[in-house]
Amino acid sequence: MKTGFLSIGFLFISNVVFADCKVALEERLKEDLNLTYQQFDQTYDAGFRLLEKSGCHAEAAILIKRFITHNNSKESSLTWHLAQMEGLAGNYKHAVFYAKKVLDPNEDLSNSKMYWNDFVLGNIAFWTKDEAKLRKHIANIEKGQSFKPNQINLNYLNQLLKYFDLSYKQALTEA
Repeated sequence: MKTGFLSIGFLFISNVVFADCKVALEERLKEDLNLTYQQFDQTYDAGFRLLEKSGCHAEAAILIKRFITHNNSKESSLTWHLAQMEGLAGNYKHAVFYAKKVLDPNEDLSNSKMYWNDFVLGNIAFWTKDEAKLRKHIANIEKGQSFKPNQINLNYLNQLLKYFDLSYKQALTEA
């Protein structure tokens, strides 16, 4: 009997959160589509990040897609953040689809210190549950860890590896 009430309670709470996320998305759609790219994507108290902070990852993904379409945006960071929001929402197929769009086909590590493709491919490896590939991309980034952005990305991928059996959202929130 207790588990029945507990289940009903969690269902009610999840429906309230779902409803709040829908309301928040509708509000953001009214207010955020005309923001600048900088305001929408690069500001931590505006744009999709307001939905992200509230745990409304699926709605954040919808908002980013609408922003891209509305503004005919070409910034790859928007597409990367879309992939991340899809991943956090548990939509791994969509996350992989969008992440592949931000891979740099001309990445030249002799001219750049940033191991961007390995970072993206490491995330894809997590979403597709390919631990060997995740380890390979971590090893590649370790070669450039003296460059601060690589160190940050290395920590991020190591977090995914440490909690490989959890969801993307759980792996990133474990501490």
